[in-house]
Amino acid sequence: MRQRAHGFTLIELLVVLVIISIIVTVAVISLGALGKDPPAKLAASQLADLAGLAEEQAVMQGQEYGLLIEPHAYTFYIYDGRSWTAAKDDNLFRRHELGDQVTLTLNLDGAPVTLAPPPATVVGAAPAAGTATAAAGGELTPKPQLLLLSSGELQPFEIIVSGADKDSGSYTVKGTLLNGIQITEPATTGKH
Repeated sequence: MRQRAHGFTLIELLVVLVIISIIVTVAVISLGALGKDPPAKLAASQLADLAGLAEEQAVMQGQEYGLLIEPHAYTFYIYDGRSWTAAKDDNLFRRHELGDQVTLTLNLDGAPVTLAPPPATVVGAAPAAGTATAAAGGELTPKPQLLLLSSGELQPFEIIVSGADKDSGSYTVKGTLLNGIQITEPATTGKH
C-alpha cells in the first residue's frame, strides 16, 4: 500500500504565488495612485512607458510609429504607407493633453527642436519647421518628430518634462539605440 506524502503540490504552490502577486500588484498600484508625485514626474513616466510600448509594437507588428511632441501635449501616429495618421481609436496612443502644469521640450541628436503649438491655438499660423506636410487637398497634416521604426531603429532623442513648480525639477525621457527608452529623474540637491 502506498502512503501519501504530506505537503503541497506544485500546482497548489503556483496558485498561491499567483494570488500573492495579484494582491501585491493591486497594493502597489493603489499606493502609487495615492502618492504625491509631481505632475511632471507622472507625465514623464507615462510618456516613457507609452513610447517604450510603441517601440515594441512597431517591431512586433512591423508597423511604423511616430510621436509628435507639442509644448503641453503629445500624440502617437501610425504610418500607413502613404501618410501619418493619429492613433485616435487606441486609448493608449491617443492624444495626451498635459495641461499648463507640464511643459515638454525636445532635443533630437543633441539639438533643440522648435515645437509647434497645438493647431487649435494658432489660427492661420504656419507650423514649426518639420512638423506638418501638405496633404492632397492642400490642408496641412501633422508629421511626427520622433520615429519608432519597425526595424527597431531609434533616433537619439531627449524629451525634457518640466513642471510649473520649479522646485520639482525636470525629468528627462531619453531614447537611444543602445539603451532603449529610459527616464532620468532630476538630480537631488541637499534638501531632506
